[in-house]
Formats: sequence, structure tokens, C-alpha cells
Amino acid sequence: MNRRYLKSTLYAVAVFALLLFAPASQAFFVEPSSEASNPVDVIVIDPGHGGVDSGALGRGGLTEKDVVLGVAMGLRDVLRERLPEVKVLLTRENDTFIPLEERIGLANSAHADIFISIHVNAARNKKASGVETFFLSYLPTDAEAMELAEAENRVVQQKSGKSDDEVNSEVATNDLKNILHDLAQSVTHHESSALAEAIQVSMVKGTGRPDRGVKQAPFTVLEGASMPAVLVEVGFISNRREERWLKGVKVHKRIADSIAHGITEFAVEVNRRAARIKSDERAER
Repeated sequence: MNRRYLKSTLYAVAVFALLLFAPASQAFFVEPSSEASNPVDVIVIDPGHGGVDSGALGRGGLTEKDVVLGVAMGLRDVLRERLPEVKVLLTRENDTFIPLEERIGLANSAHADIFISIHVNAARNKKASGVETFFLSYLPTDAEAMELAEAENRVVQQKSGKSDDEVNSEVATNDLKNILHDLAQSVTHHESSALAEAIQVSMVKGTGRPDRGVKQAPFTVLEGASMPAVLVEVGFISNRREERWLKGVKVHKRIADSIAHGITEFAVEVNRRAARIKSDERAER
């Protein structure tokens, strides 16, 4: 059984167990997360891949790891300018390899309020183009979303040098824990969806690239997040025209500006809601 079917099975079992064993009064009720009223104080940006992991490769020689680092550093600078009260961190600032599970770990350790992982897409269809934004779900939007997640997740196995069975055996327990965690964090899941929507709308408007929409898929880098978390695909390096477009430093800034606009809109709304809740709590005392 490969990891795709393993995770889908675990998800189904987890949902069934929760419905079967939860008290009737609690089966369909999730306690609202206290984090839902927290303001955005820390944002962690994750430039995908790095070091020995080049990510997707363009036919013209462009590498995913270089594009996303350029976009991520530009995004950090723009966010620091637009949201000076917010701490903005990168999971890597140079050509360094960081295991997928450690990336979200860094965000959790930093008590991040937003996590965004930046990637470049690739497809067998060399004409495929456009931008898309994902949030975590073990039930993917479609087969294409699942295929992309598997490609991005494959680095876990490649860098460990282990077989499919060894990897599946080691991750099964952690996967189940993460699935149960994610089921319990319905507010975070909802806010990840809202964050993805804000970023996607802004990217399409800001870059002029085709809109591939907001989707769901089981990306390892998003697993276990204790905050709204999304993965952004900023273009197709497998498309010659889009690869040339992705090479430009000005384009990196344009992409960064558009992502920053979406994040800023989301953060401003979250902070407004947090301030309102805090004010209401004071009034009740």
C-alpha cells in the first residue's frame, strides 16, 4: 500500500472512530480554538526545496529552489514593510536543505500565526500554466492535486534512502496523530482555506497568470500545523514560456507583492476580529 492510500485509509478510520466513540452530544461539535481570536504576530515563509534538493527543473536550466528563494526573500521584505508590527521569518535564507517535517516544526516553535510554503509547479503536460494555492486535506481535490502532493512529498523518501514499506511503517503512527490533530482543528482548517482564497485571488490579479484555483491535497510540509497554513504554486517551470517568465527578478518581486497583498488582507481581518473579541471580553467583565 503506497502512502497515498495509507493516508486516505487512516483518514477514513479516524473519522469513523470519532463518530463511533464520541458521545452523541459531542460527535458533531468541535470546541472553538482559542487561536481563532489571536492576532497575527508571526509569519513564517518557507521557500521549498534547497541544497541537494533542487525541486523541479526547467528545460532551460532554471531550478525551483532558486525561484522560490527569490520570491520568498522578496515576500519577507514586502511584509516587513507593510506589516511592521509583525515578525516575518524564513525557514531558509540560502541554498540549504531542510527536511519537510522540520519546516512546519520551525513554524510551530516560532508560534507562527501564518505559514506559507512557496513552490514552482511542473507537469507532464508542457502547456500547463498558471498559479494555484493549496491547503491541507487528506482527501485531495482531484487526481492532479494528489499527483502534485506525491511529487512534493517524495523528497522525504529520496533523502532518507528508505524503501516505500519502511517509510510507510515509520510515518503511519505520526500520520494518524496528525490526522486526528487536523480533525480537531476545524477553525484552523477553515482559516487555512480563507488564507488560500485571499492569496489566490491576489496572485491571479497581481501576476495576470491563469487561475487554477484553490485546492486541497495531503502535503507533508503542511502536516501538523498549529496555524493557518498554505502551499502556493507560483507557475509552471515545465512550460518554456512560463519558465522564461519565472527567471526575472522583477517577476519575483511581482509575485511577492501579489502574495503579500493576499496575506495582508487576511492578517488585517484576523487582527480586526481579534481586537473586537478582546473588546467584547473586556465589556463582559
